[in-house]
Amino acid sequence: MTTPLRAFGPLDQTRAGWQAAAVAISRPAVELAARGPDEMPVTMSNHSHEENWFELLTRPLWGLAPAKDAVPEDLWAALAATLARALDPGDPWYVGDVGARNQRCVESAAVGRGLATAPEHLWDPLSPKAKDHVAAWLSQAYATEVIDSNWRFFPVLAGHGLDRIGAPRDRSIADAHLKRLGEFYLGDGVFEDGPGNRVDYYNPFAFHTYGLLHYRTSGDDRFVEPAAAFAKRFRSWFAADGAAVPYGRSLGYRFAQGSLWGALAAADVEAVPWAEAAGFSRRHLEWWWDKPILSPERRLTVGYGYPNDALVEQYLTAGSPWWAAKVFTGLLAGADHPFWTFESALPGPVVEPHPQARAVHVRDAGGHVTRLNGQAWRAMMRGGKDTYGRLAYSTLAGFSHAVDGPGLEAAAPDGALVFSEDGRHWRGREDSDDGAIGEDGVLTVVWRPWDDVTVTTTLEAGTDGWHARTHVIDTERTLHTGEGGWCVPRQGCETAVAADRIAVVAQGVRSEIIDDGGNRAARLIDPMPGTHLYWPATRLPVLTGVIEPGRHVYRARIFAGRD
Repeated sequence: MTTPLRAFGPLDQTRAGWQAAAVAISRPAVELAARGPDEMPVTMSNHSHEENWFELLTRPLWGLAPAKDAVPEDLWAALAATLARALDPGDPWYVGDVGARNQRCVESAAVGRGLATAPEHLWDPLSPKAKDHVAAWLSQAYATEVIDSNWRFFPVLAGHGLDRIGAPRDRSIADAHLKRLGEFYLGDGVFEDGPGNRVDYYNPFAFHTYGLLHYRTSGDDRFVEPAAAFAKRFRSWFAADGAAVPYGRSLGYRFAQGSLWGALAAADVEAVPWAEAAGFSRRHLEWWWDKPILSPERRLTVGYGYPNDALVEQYLTAGSPWWAAKVFTGLLAGADHPFWTFESALPGPVVEPHPQARAVHVRDAGGHVTRLNGQAWRAMMRGGKDTYGRLAYSTLAGFSHAVDGPGLEAAAPDGALVFSEDGRHWRGREDSDDGAIGEDGVLTVVWRPWDDVTVTTTLEAGTDGWHARTHVIDTERTLHTGEGGWCVPRQGCETAVAADRIAVVAQGVRSEIIDDGGNRAARLIDPMPGTHLYWPATRLPVLTGVIEPGRHVYRARIFAGRD
């Protein structure tokens, strides 16, 4: 594996430097896609091979279209020619008709935005017959049924492309989607991703990024105020070093997490001071630039902090990671925009309760962010109990995914409390309420690992790097318990253990957990390799105990910081 830093050199934090970065990240995908579907790697996916290949072809457009003036002509030529073949029903490379609620609907948004932004490169060079095919396919996508979620933006964005190429469309279709999207609004900048669904990164990199692009193109400002309100809160999701707190599904899209900052610039909406928006955006891409996320062929890999298919949902395939190119949306703002000319501002410590997002985000004095989490798991998503159901998440220490197998090593309970009847097979928080959040930043959530076991957990964090967990456990059965602090890399790990506490340090990351009740033992475990988002092998301090039927109170303090 390699890093963008090694493959492409240092990231130049100017607009021209970001244009070059967009081309560097996108070129390997386009060049592979231009060789046809048969060259597409076969990876896990719940989509067809043709749809997976179409992702590889179209998703780079999220970065290349905003960077269009810096994209070499050979790359545009390959994109236009391959797109024409992919949308030609008589060509062996045809991606297929757009069926109701299928993956082609998603990629129609990239096609629509590409045509709306760079028609001189994607539309004008096409033959009349190819233009007919592109217009017909995009018109089909515009009118097709989509999932009742952020997907409703996809026909809207496809409509942008249809307008730019002069193709007719029924505007009532987009109007209905936009109206329905507004019904998902919970207030304070937050949308639920469809009825009863979660609040996660689909707010910044879908709802708000799309809403701001729609405003830029159409002048329809109905989503501007929610995006501005969310951006103010969203600052607390980012550490001072640029890391975004890993949480929720689709983390495999990596630096798409930072797309909202550039979308604000593209729409010229100063929701936060431009120096702050620029700083969050620049530091975020810089944080990713030295991570081992590229293959030897310089392509983005499936995974998060390193290549690992086991850590992503069932819909991520080899072409999916190029949704990360949304981070380049800010290139739509000109070189003289304050987003590009202002010096970056550094954030300070903050405790940010956000009831509509069902979380409290705390940036401590060291610049690291801890998310205290009220949301329950997402059952339909692979790994959903880990991406949504843990009690706390960290920008410095990431989190793990539990795997099948016996022992706490398989449960990998960083940021979590887990229970077991036999000491071998463990379960943690899954279904629960969404928590109650006080103005002081204290979060309380009630959950039931069994029908006859109720846990009331209270979470509180300060800006000193510590957070506290209190669990009131009412149980009618005897249970083994395990509670994890934060993982550190296994290599080079040093440990200090006492009866009620344990501290570990590795590669400059320090993790500590203290049992404040004195009723549990401190120990160290090695979670199953390949379960952690950041590091392939980890070490985790835990507290373990056994409780009999009745009421019990556990208290713990957990720290993450630099050595």
